[in-house]
Amino acid sequence: MLPSPTLARPLKTAPAATPSFLAEVAHELLTTYDDDTLADLVVVVPTRRAVVYLKNELALATPDGQALWAPRIAAMEDYMVERAGVQIEEPIALQLLLFDIFKAIDPDLVFDQFVGWGGLLLQDFSSLDQNLTDTRGVFKYLAEAKALERWQLDPDLKTTGLDRYFGFWGQLHRVYLRFKKLLKKDHLAYPGLAYRRAVQGLRAELADPKKPLPATHVFVGLGGLSKAEETFISLLRKVGRAELYFDGDPFYLEDDSPNRAGQALRGYWRQWNLPRDTFTYQEHLRGQPHHLRLLGVANASMQGKLAGQLLAEARQLNPDATVAVVLPDETLLLPVLHGLPPAEIVPDFNVTMGLSFQSTALFNLVDLLFEVHLTGIREGEPGKDYGVPKYHHLAVSKLLAHPFLRRYQQYLDAQTAEPQFHGLLDSICHEIVRKHLVLLPATELLKLGHGHPLIEALFQTWDNCDNIIKACYTLINLLKQVYETDHTAIEAEYLYLFYTLVRQLDSAFSCQEQRLSVRSFRRFLYEQMRRTRLPFAGEPLAQVQIMGLLETRALDFDHVIILSCNENTLPPPKRQNSLFPYDVLAEFKLPTYADAEANAAYNFWRLLQRAGRVDLVHVLPGAEGVRTGERSRFLRQLEFDLAAQNPALVVEDKVVEVEAGSASATGASPLLEGVGQEAPAPGELLNDLVLHKDDLMLAALRGVLERGLSPSALNEYLACSLKFYFSRLARFQENEEVEEALGADGFGTVVHDALEHLLKPFELEKRDLTAADLPDILKKVPAEVNRQLRQEEADRQARPDDGLNHVLGQVAVRLIRKYLESLPGQPGVLPLRIVAQETDMAATVFVDLPGEAAPLAMRLRGRADRIDGLPDGRRRVVDYKTGLVEKRELNLRGTQKPLPPADTVERLLSESSSGADKVRQLWLYRFMLESDLLHPAPPGSEAAILSMRKIDEGLLSAPLDFITEGTGEPDFLRASATLVARLARRILDPAEPIRKTDDLAKCEYCPYRSICAR
Repeated sequence: MLPSPTLARPLKTAPAATPSFLAEVAHELLTTYDDDTLADLVVVVPTRRAVVYLKNELALATPDGQALWAPRIAAMEDYMVERAGVQIEEPIALQLLLFDIFKAIDPDLVFDQFVGWGGLLLQDFSSLDQNLTDTRGVFKYLAEAKALERWQLDPDLKTTGLDRYFGFWGQLHRVYLRFKKLLKKDHLAYPGLAYRRAVQGLRAELADPKKPLPATHVFVGLGGLSKAEETFISLLRKVGRAELYFDGDPFYLEDDSPNRAGQALRGYWRQWNLPRDTFTYQEHLRGQPHHLRLLGVANASMQGKLAGQLLAEARQLNPDATVAVVLPDETLLLPVLHGLPPAEIVPDFNVTMGLSFQSTALFNLVDLLFEVHLTGIREGEPGKDYGVPKYHHLAVSKLLAHPFLRRYQQYLDAQTAEPQFHGLLDSICHEIVRKHLVLLPATELLKLGHGHPLIEALFQTWDNCDNIIKACYTLINLLKQVYETDHTAIEAEYLYLFYTLVRQLDSAFSCQEQRLSVRSFRRFLYEQMRRTRLPFAGEPLAQVQIMGLLETRALDFDHVIILSCNENTLPPPKRQNSLFPYDVLAEFKLPTYADAEANAAYNFWRLLQRAGRVDLVHVLPGAEGVRTGERSRFLRQLEFDLAAQNPALVVEDKVVEVEAGSASATGASPLLEGVGQEAPAPGELLNDLVLHKDDLMLAALRGVLERGLSPSALNEYLACSLKFYFSRLARFQENEEVEEALGADGFGTVVHDALEHLLKPFELEKRDLTAADLPDILKKVPAEVNRQLRQEEADRQARPDDGLNHVLGQVAVRLIRKYLESLPGQPGVLPLRIVAQETDMAATVFVDLPGEAAPLAMRLRGRADRIDGLPDGRRRVVDYKTGLVEKRELNLRGTQKPLPPADTVERLLSESSSGADKVRQLWLYRFMLESDLLHPAPPGSEAAILSMRKIDEGLLSAPLDFITEGTGEPDFLRASATLVARLARRILDPAEPIRKTDDLAKCEYCPYRSICAR
């Protein structure tokens, strides 16, 4: 085989304290072979990245000014495919061909069923061939095992489906042979088949005496080999045409070493009787100094930022060092890229792994689009699990909020020729919330879209893959208009890749008679997206490399940073991605998860051999995003095995935080001893938001008091003055949301309004409610509740008799009935005279303020659910509560050790608790009731709560005698006015700033928590 005529020239100089493995290989090749024999060599390395590095090392090892013909250097997979003389077919085409073969055997096979296992079977076929397995034996073993399983079944349980299941295993060998025959005719193959044919071709070449022996092959830096690779090497060794340069370390290669990293290499040493006195068997791990840091972070998302700070630190310590940032978890690529130091610190870097399409924003858009079409309902057409004529509002809202679509909205807004489409997406979202559209018919969405092709592409009903492909083409054509002038936008690259994927699937399925369902098409599309990488342009030999663990094979770096050093990531989880049972894999010596773990261990330890500095980042236990939270077993081996054998090894174990100030900009070390900042002092919160009451704010507060302060607003101020500021002064509007069912407020409104209308005749006719009236009222309860529910849902698509709304309606009926039925048993309630319902109350208190001549006219206001007339002429204001109210919490003084009246008054004016809030409301309701200028209630009137969840306890009132006792003022109105004035002066006190509450429980459901960073 002719070598490639490459003139070796130095590409980059990178001096290192310890020569790299490939540098030693280059020196060995130049020493062992002269110019003529070197040019005839075939050098096989694990990866294409290693090809580039070895060529560079040969150039560096060549004396200055001397040119030579480089040997042929190739990656193992590329070389085996070339030797096989085939072309690797796309997985989609392979699966479709496999389906056609199965369809010929079983005409009843549905493609949607095949999708679930077709890809796994293709992987199994590839594994069988790559490991040169006796396929007849494997399939016979499987068929016999399944026959035994079938024989053990109860004959009564056997069905047509089971017959087809067991028949599948009996037909596998026939399918396999037919599959290979069809591929061979067109010179196509899948990867494993290419390996088998490469071995078969070499056997035939060596067996033919007329053919010359192949060129000498040098295999460099290989790790765990498949059976095909082992056999290929063995055949060449038998004719003296193979040399092996493994890269190993006695730490894991010694015969008695328990470390699984040397499992494969120990076998090769024995099998091929390799010498152990070459540079491939040097003491690096135990014989050289290394500085290792085990860095624990609080959560997975911090790793990208920390990697950037570690890079900055590495460049400061040694600007000429080669650094590798290794990502066992490829989803961290974007966080790492965003966390890279500025160009003045890391001027050049290379990304070798490529960005998975599944990590792009466009994939998220496609995923949301499928979510819309797969999570709705199709009424009246049971059995159809694909396209939906009604879409759930949450899925629609998330889709319309996607950045790609929002960027397109900006493009639309700039088109002056089509003003009808300005703000299109916002108007649709607004209508969904305004009308509380829980389930949106496709026709409704298309109507809201005013015929724009984007809305039609997103929400036209999908019945099969043809509808999806058409929608994707339209979506791509619309979105690319945004980036036609911006040729540097990475989003344009996303769109192009997505277009090529859709075209591939369109071509593959166009000749299929059966049209794929939405779910099956999504499976195929997502599989293609998983395989697709967005390449990055960069200097291949840059001093900073960002790469996956597999790409590090045969490469060495001065400083290594490995992220995600946790179990289930390093090594990967124990998953068996095969249709074959484990016992079949073990019986025929096929790869299992144990072999994957051994290969990961070898790649990890080999990468550490020549690295002077190593940073191993792991997520601490209990952190989000990590299944176990345990650090990798490899880190344990470093601490307790290698450290004990290498006195020159320095191991630091740290818990770190990423500093708020960007360490990457200064090169400062980002590592902090301990776990973070000092705890705040009692009563003080970290990052507290404080607003001081300046003249402008004091004027706004005065305005609130003069216009009217309700008991609920006062309670809000005492609970969290910052929330009071947001809602009453800044008047921030809460985000409107679609309510799929009645919320607590809506449910309470239904109960309140139903009771009001049921009792309205007695209020208007000024007649007492007696026990004799109750039977007729009870009959009207269901109809009245239903009427109120329909009124509450008048502007919504959700029907009041559906789902949770129906249940809440039944609960409301039961509560009202239970209350009315309890009235005769409550002493002194009947006959009941209803003076007013849903009526406004108010009172004015004149407050003297320091330094001001005229008093402040503070107005209290409220709305009474019901006002009763008592037999002695007094009145009682009643407040309905649909929530739970405990009688004991209405007694602020307590019962076991009653507080003095003065202390109870202080609780009333300052405490923010469920009980104190309700007592304040009852106090102010009574105060407003007795202060009514037009219809003042007699002194001694009452205020009570009717708790719908405590109906048996009747009306609940709060003892308010402590108000007169605690103030020393015998008149309730004057005493109350004094206390209200104190509250007003506190609200207007410039020395008391506006700040967030210290009670974090109150923040749980606060609509403003995102503003104040809670």
